Amino acid sequence: MLRRIPMSFLLAALVTSSPLLAARTNDQGAGQAKPKPAQSAPGAKPAPAPLTPADAAPLMGTWQIPLETPTGRLVGNLVFRTEAGKVVAGLSAPQFAEHKITDITKSGQVVTLKASTNYSGPLTAFSGPVTMVLTLTPKGPDMAAWFDFNNSGFQIGGTAKKKV
Repeated sequence: MLRRIPMSFLLAALVTSSPLLAARTNDQGAGQAKPKPAQSAPGAKPAPAPLTPADAAPLMGTWQIPLETPTGRLVGNLVFRTEAGKVVAGLSAPQFAEHKITDITKSGQVVTLKASTNYSGPLTAFSGPVTMVLTLTPKGPDMAAWFDFNNSGFQIGGTAKKKV
């Protein structure tokens, strides 16, 4: 069941520019032991692995994601690029500056971007932890884009189209 939340919360979670989020996504796993690669059974889905520049080649550039929200239409921009040999993404909307995301993995053809922060700000009365998982799945030349906020607290989907 989807809960209705104010559009301002969605926007804040989508493109929050909190320094805590930047620190969390840029230092994800710093000081943590690296897990051993999982052995998969025949026919099992591959384990998520960091998205490499070679894997990301078809994604590089700007994607527009129109979303029909409970409070109106929002068009987000998702930009893939490489920095220091690693794939990063920038997520923005006309009302918000780009937010950099570095936790990007791929499992088969599905690309997943993750970010989290503690939010409090002028856009909404909500304050507290916000997590976002954006899942991109190939859909012809486009990508099905599925946003999940706060572990199914709010979900919304759209189709990402590459801007030419």
